[in-house]
Amino acid sequence: MFLWDKLPFLLIIIILLLCFVMPFFARWKPVVCPYLTVVTVIIVFVISVVLTFRVAGGEVIHYHAGDWPPPWGIEIFIDELAAMMLLLLTGSCLLIVFYSLKALTKEIPGPAIGWYYTLFLLTLASMMGIVVTNDLFNLYVMVEIVSIGAVGLVVAKGEKLSTEASLRYLMLATLGSGFMLFAIGFLYQVTGNLNMPYVAAELLEVRDQYPFLMWATLSFFTVGLGVKAALFPLHIWLPDAHSSAPSPSSAVLSGLVVKVYIISMLRIYFLVFGIEVFNETFLRSLILLLATMAILGGSLFAFVQLDLKRRLAYSTVAQIGYIFLGMGLGTVWGVTAALLHIIIHALMKICLFMSAGAVYYQTGRKKVIHFSGLGYQMPVTMAAFTIASLSMVGIPFFGGFITKYGLALGSLEANNPYFIVLIVVSGLLNAAYYFPIVWQAYFTSGHDPQMTMDKVPFTMLVPIIITALGIIYMGLFPGRILEFLEQVSIRLLL
Repeated sequence: MFLWDKLPFLLIIIILLLCFVMPFFARWKPVVCPYLTVVTVIIVFVISVVLTFRVAGGEVIHYHAGDWPPPWGIEIFIDELAAMMLLLLTGSCLLIVFYSLKALTKEIPGPAIGWYYTLFLLTLASMMGIVVTNDLFNLYVMVEIVSIGAVGLVVAKGEKLSTEASLRYLMLATLGSGFMLFAIGFLYQVTGNLNMPYVAAELLEVRDQYPFLMWATLSFFTVGLGVKAALFPLHIWLPDAHSSAPSPSSAVLSGLVVKVYIISMLRIYFLVFGIEVFNETFLRSLILLLATMAILGGSLFAFVQLDLKRRLAYSTVAQIGYIFLGMGLGTVWGVTAALLHIIIHALMKICLFMSAGAVYYQTGRKKVIHFSGLGYQMPVTMAAFTIASLSMVGIPFFGGFITKYGLALGSLEANNPYFIVLIVVSGLLNAAYYFPIVWQAYFTSGHDPQMTMDKVPFTMLVPIIITALGIIYMGLFPGRILEFLEQVSIRLLL
């Protein structure tokens, strides 16, 4: 019973303890670092599954650190939204860490591998901390740790481009943290609390007295977290950081890191301030405008990139636009589609970046114009890449179609049907920069191509296959997940 009650605490502390001892192994026995990481991530994945089943059974978990109840103590709060993110974070990181066992050997120097896994675990622990904390200042601390860990994951290659990209990322992330800290300070000044439910309750009483402060605080949160979530036009750090990082790092950054910031924004907008303030301050209109710019701008920038990972990075900017579009619509279907896209985009982008890493591992190719014949040289990898590409475009029977369909329903629900045109146009733009890669792989291979099996390690192929199958599953059987996410959306918009 003791361990059962302490599971939320153990979820975070197990990884933090290993982060503390991992540098000793990195220095004296680096060969064991990858396997320690695998075991640790398996443990926290199992704990996440247990907590998810508890929440799915109707329990909302409150854990008070040191038995200090709020508003004085730090509260860990696991509801449906937090459980969903815990399962996504730990499950995805488990696949990525298996993939990295062999992939990292070709992408970063050998002595750095142990330190890489220290940063990997630190990033995972702080991401989980972001989604379960119910305290604004603790949220800020975890955001800072994620930023430090993510910068380290970018610079791990030790090359000039990755060093420049990580420095740019660090500077912009620091500016974003400053805006966020100011916003938290404003809220503490007018409410006297940092616990989110207490802040929300106080705001209901005092928000009419501070109309300008409400607008300023929301603006600071939007800029601070928007920089970290790569919301257009605050995305300028993302293409360099994601494209110059090792492939496992790119998968973590694009598929997971930017999502935890979006989850934080969702909770602050709808649970702390409420939907009325979100509408009254015209923030909803601003989010819709920025989402539109992200979808179109990210797709157009992606279209002209020749480096595959850079094209995938700009695609992330556009895909983040879909999530903010659903958030800005402010309807049950819109928010449900946004939450679903957080899951599906994680699967798609992890699959794409891992596929890109496998191509580099076997052939050394990085440019999209050098993919001729890869459909026959690497049939498994390119099949997974094709599945993820079709999903990105929004072809039926793949996960991406479900989110675009949900966003279209959300647009109708919000009486903004013209966003359906945006969704269709964005799908065509996605096709314009994904389909040529697939075409080259299968139809420009020369005469009498010979089919051979992928020459990459099994530990790299299995995660790629699992993510591709996940994309298909989400496209064919989204019903139960949609029902679950609809309940989350209703609670957010109450």
